[in-house]
Amino acid sequence: MDRHRPRLRALAQRSAVGAAYPASSPGHSRRDSEAPRRKGLQRPPPTRGPAAPAEKRPKFMDRFASIRIPGSKKERPPLSNLRTAFSNNDCSSEMNENIPKPLSEKEILELFEKMMEDMNLNEDKKAPLREKDLSIKKEMVMQYINTASKTGSLKSNRQISPQEFIYELKMGSADERLFTYLESLRVSLTSNPVSWVESFGREGLGLLLDILEKLISGKIQETIVKKNQHKVIQCLKALMNTQYGLERIMSEERSLSLLARAIDPEQPGMMMDVVKLLSAVCIVGEESILEEVLEALTSAGEERRIDRFSSIVEGLRQNSVQLQVACMQLINALVTSPDDLDFRLHIRNEFMRCGLKEILPNLKHIKNDGLDIQLKVFDEHKEEDLMEFSHRLEDIRAEFEYPFV
Repeated sequence: MDRHRPRLRALAQRSAVGAAYPASSPGHSRRDSEAPRRKGLQRPPPTRGPAAPAEKRPKFMDRFASIRIPGSKKERPPLSNLRTAFSNNDCSSEMNENIPKPLSEKEILELFEKMMEDMNLNEDKKAPLREKDLSIKKEMVMQYINTASKTGSLKSNRQISPQEFIYELKMGSADERLFTYLESLRVSLTSNPVSWVESFGREGLGLLLDILEKLISGKIQETIVKKNQHKVIQCLKALMNTQYGLERIMSEERSLSLLARAIDPEQPGMMMDVVKLLSAVCIVGEESILEEVLEALTSAGEERRIDRFSSIVEGLRQNSVQLQVACMQLINALVTSPDDLDFRLHIRNEFMRCGLKEILPNLKHIKNDGLDIQLKVFDEHKEEDLMEFSHRLEDIRAEFEYPFV
């Protein structure tokens, strides 16, 4: 029987406590909708303009509470020995270059669009701003230029450019020095506008993946190595908080493979971030992304000589409710993403054979709203799939009993 599964990204609106998958509405099947399945990202065309303000921007991935970056902004730790080769002129010349000049109406509108783009606003939030008078737009643009001149050019404010971070990552720093750079980069990716993130991501993403691959493949896994692995994951997480960053990471062939290899139940904090990223990729990615995630998990399992889902299920055994919620979220993303009923049943049964069947009763005794929602989603989808499978068997039986009807 033909059924269409609803978009998974709509599931993120269910929970106020951090779940990305809502339960089904009472009395309605999740797959009764006739709306076509639609995944992927729609990105507004980029515009060009000067550097963006250091104004706090809404995170693209905040719509998925599972990968929000908690807490307030922390001050960047000082980076020692930053190269001065990136400074082209002294501060006085930079200040003169950034003195606002009279702008035409066309320039105001272009900068206004660039300002909204740098703030990572979606089209719904851009629409009411576009309706404002030109005088108000001009005032906002002037504030935008003023802020950009203070935070984007003057080194006295300790603003570190993407090129400086890229240079330092290329230097091959290690241990505590690398940890300091990565922490400062994480804060910069979190607090700077989209244009800054894009400038770094064009070359910086590949460097981060190089570092992560080197750290994971190292034979000696000391404490500082594990800490640096987690810090790279946090940088990737901050990068994915923008639409640009999410697209870039999904387009990198080795990113999913490295994330799958970074799943380590012995490091609950890092594993929680990793499985959240994989969940987000399954939710907003194209149709083919699920196969890529499953292939990455399969390769990681073969490398460790374990079942591909064993590490995820093992995360449910850890004494960390946040990790348990994140693991159930990834399980739901993997199980509910396929359109094909047989594929959904296959993945769910594979998780059950890996130990999920024995763990589920214990998880239901834990009092946590986020975990309760994920368990409810798992049970509801399981019941719906069993009902759909039952209807299919009834149709087959009817065809055999009444072949000429």
